[in-house]
Amino acid sequence: MKKLGNYTCGKWIEGEGDGQILFDAVTGSPLCQAGSAGLDFGEMLRYARQTGNPVLRKMSFHERGRMLKARAPNLQKHAAKFYQISYQTGATRADSWIDIEG
Repeated sequence: MKKLGNYTCGKWIEGEGDGQILFDAVTGSPLCQAGSAGLDFGEMLRYARQTGNPVLRKMSFHERGRMLKARAPNLQKHAAKFYQISYQTGATRADSWIDIEG
């Protein structure tokens, strides 16, 4: 079964152990495993404060908005996959709809 990773401190890290099985909300079938055991939450906080925070604080509201808007084409490219994942959590397509094109 696929184990989901956690993107933290600029890299993908898997939690220790088996984690928790995540189930399809419609069929009840297992989808994947996810867990955060063994992750260093203190290090995550330090990374956010020392790496992400200073960069974001230097940016204006509009610069941050443009940065997010620049990510929209990649999100849109994978929209069908995101909708499928969202549906498996029990959401409808309408529940999952968000305007990523602005």
